Amino acid sequence: MQKRKWLHPTMSMMDPHSEELWDAFRKKNVKATPEEWVRQDALRRLIIEAGYPKEAISVEKGIQVNGMMRRYDIAIYSESELWMLIECKADRIPLDDKVCDQWMRYNTALNAPWGALTNGKEWRVFLADGKEVDVKFPAFGTFEL
Repeated sequence: MQKRKWLHPTMSMMDPHSEELWDAFRKKNVKATPEEWVRQDALRRLIIEAGYPKEAISVEKGIQVNGMMRRYDIAIYSESELWMLIECKADRIPLDDKVCDQWMRYNTALNAPWGALTNGKEWRVFLADGKEVDVKFPAFGTFEL
């Protein structure tokens, strides 16, 4: 198995005191908020640990939710169909029902069959019907367990 490299070589050597982070997906520096640290770590894990193709991943795009513009954190596509929607929170935010409700509101507009929540310390993965599953990263492109 070939080991994948992170999209930006300095990702693994990020300065925790920096005010900005390089986002290889958006191809720009972004403000280094606690949530952004989690998002960048999640992207790295999705590519390196889970082996998801970087070309399948979309970051911070606008969507219409209940008549209001919102932005999802991470969306993963398989064969041009939305496959997984991921909500990232700062590490101090618990992955409680409030966070899950936010994911569900976003997913009513997008209809992803898989969902995940992460705060960097914890990952919760579930099916669109809300059933939580005991797997950190589902096999890419699968629609069932």
